[in-house]
Amino acid sequence: MKDQAFDSIVLSTRIRLARNLKDHPFPARLSVAEKKQVNAAIRDALLDTDCGLRYLEMNELSPVEAVSLAEKHLISPEFASNAEGRALLLSEDETVSIMLCEEDHVRIQVIEPGLSLETAYCKANALDEKLASRTAIAFDEKLGYLTQCPTNLGTALRASVMLHLPALSRAGLMPRLSSTIAKL
Repeated sequence: MKDQAFDSIVLSTRIRLARNLKDHPFPARLSVAEKKQVNAAIRDALLDTDCGLRYLEMNELSPVEAVSLAEKHLISPEFASNAEGRALLLSEDETVSIMLCEEDHVRIQVIEPGLSLETAYCKANALDEKLASRTAIAFDEKLGYLTQCPTNLGTALRASVMLHLPALSRAGLMPRLSSTIAKL
């Protein structure tokens, strides 16, 4: 549910899920040909759904187009700079971007305006469920979802919000935020 009281402070919400296919090494260990096989498996699992996604081979984009996607936070700068064997699934409205063969085989990212954690999570989860119903995902009963970076093990979920700092200051919330961050 969207909380409009925070819309002037919270500019956007992002949910990111990392997933890997069960019987494939992590992307860092794959050849370009193997990355293309992984990309095709993921593309085939998600494009025949009604998700409204289009498939883009990163090496077919111009450098300007890749940098533009990174500047919009739809892909990572590293993903933009090393296009070989990488692909992107992108929704028409650019709220959903799925990086293929970045650090992990799949990086599902949903960005929603304002404070919209539940909405963004539901969209990401629906894509994750479709992917899991059509591919074998790397999962361990003790560790959770297996990811290349150990800090992402478990749910492999990250939730974040982009804040408008002048609005926080004007609302008198900056000292509270600073105190909370200092404790972390």
